[in-house]
Amino acid sequence: MRTFVNSFGIAALCVFAQQGLAETGAQAATLSEMRQAVQIDVQSELPVPAAVPTITQTEGGAGLALPKGYDGQKLDADALAQAPAVAPAPEAEVTPAAVMPSCDDPRTAGVEEADGQHQLVISPICADQVRLTLTTREGAMVKPEFTVVDRTLRAAMPCGQTFSGLKMMVGFQPVSMALTPKSYPCTEAPIQAAQPVPAAPVASSGCGNSFDAAVVDGILTATFAGCTAGEPVALEYQKAKFHTTAAQDGSAALQVPLLEATSLVKTADGTDHEVNWPEAARTIRVVLAWDEPIDLDLYVLEPGVSYNAFETAPHKDRTDAAFGEHGRMVVTSAADDATRFEVYDSLQSSGPQGMGTVVLSDVSRGMSPAGEFCGDGALAGPDFRVMLGGAERPQKVRFAFEKAACGSTLDSGQYYRRVDDIHPFW
Repeated sequence: MRTFVNSFGIAALCVFAQQGLAETGAQAATLSEMRQAVQIDVQSELPVPAAVPTITQTEGGAGLALPKGYDGQKLDADALAQAPAVAPAPEAEVTPAAVMPSCDDPRTAGVEEADGQHQLVISPICADQVRLTLTTREGAMVKPEFTVVDRTLRAAMPCGQTFSGLKMMVGFQPVSMALTPKSYPCTEAPIQAAQPVPAAPVASSGCGNSFDAAVVDGILTATFAGCTAGEPVALEYQKAKFHTTAAQDGSAALQVPLLEATSLVKTADGTDHEVNWPEAARTIRVVLAWDEPIDLDLYVLEPGVSYNAFETAPHKDRTDAAFGEHGRMVVTSAADDATRFEVYDSLQSSGPQGMGTVVLSDVSRGMSPAGEFCGDGALAGPDFRVMLGGAERPQKVRFAFEKAACGSTLDSGQYYRRVDDIHPFW
């Protein structure tokens, strides 16, 4: 009886278990059908890795297949290594910007050739107003056209002539520079330097080939005779011309300020004549010389003298005055038809040592330039020469006064022209 009850219980449990499993399976099938009913196919946004082609190895057949024993990746690496390098992109050509010279740089002058033309190049030029004059080997002067760009002056060199130097006015500063003498060939008619034209032709008698000499205070007076009235007579000294004209009686007298103890003076026929100045070794001499029919005054300030002293100093011929603490004016020229000059002499002594100062004034122009002394007038910017000699080594520099506008009034700094390129030394 107990055995029957147990068997019946186990059979009942099995029946219930099968029913539960059946229900669970039915529910799972239902859920599966529901999921399939709402399934939506959406393309994935994630990148799909590309399929790597399979390299087929063969026994060496044609096509893309590789023979057995070859590594495809190694071949790709070898191909990259042997491929030509990619050429770099060419860099754009950059023209370097022109370097403007500094006003503190030393001033230089030279001649450059471009397109068959020769140009004089000078830099730096740091002024709004510039004047330029070229000097030939014979002493003639030519004023070329020029431009100033980026503090550099460029002037076309006149052809057919040989130039040995130049002079400039850079603002209010005079500049003198030497040039290597050289003649430049002409492709067109040469530019001729302006030469003085005599009022009427005068027959030459040859009187200028010899003279009687007398030297007083270092001033040579050369006397000529047998000349034709109005005949030009000239002597050359230190490459400068001193000239006059013969009087109606056929006589002529010409003065030349000497710069050395022993000097050579050349006459018209090219002959050198020796003249002597014994006191030269103990005398410091400054000479101002010019050719235009104007009145210029020379002032020399020795070491220890106030710069403003020359404005109140009397300017006259002091030939009769004895040498005092400072020098004296030996000559103040008043000639009308000859080279004009003024001479200042100073004896070397135990006084103050140092550099002296040279100052000039154009008395004819005055403080209020007018007429031919202003603007582009013939005498508005006269040329002149300053020479140094005696105990000093002979020097000669050419300058010019700066032109002034008509109707203007000059101040003291414009009326008195300070010469900075030549300094006597005591």
